[in-house]
Amino acid sequence: MQIDPAFLVAWVRAELGEPLFDSLCARAEEDGLERDEAELDVAEQLAARRGLYDALEKAVGDLPLAEVREARGAAETLERSGRSCVAALRATSGAAGRLSLLAQALSLEPGKRVAELSTLGGSPGCSTR
Repeated sequence: MQIDPAFLVAWVRAELGEPLFDSLCARAEEDGLERDEAELDVAEQLAARRGLYDALEKAVGDLPLAEVREARGAAETLERSGRSCVAALRATSGAAGRLSLLAQALSLEPGKRVAELSTLGGSPGCSTR
């Protein structure tokens, strides 16, 4: 599974909190990393140690997740792309839970390509198309 670095950094920061993330980044910068490198290094390590990668993989169940990137616009989506799926999520706390909702909706309708969770208006829950 590939995770967009910008999504990963923002998501881990949101899940674990600014103070912890910033203090670990400062320590990595003291070790000679540039700020962007430090943020990505810290995000990768924390995601592995705190089970955030596992949470994403478990959230999709049997669906093969190939890529996670940041959602653009008002909706989060899980889209079938060939034999795998691509997720577009907001980099906020609870992303794995929202991904689980999307995966459940897509799994219930094997003929559909996209599950969408809209954050503006509409009825709560996922829609598929």
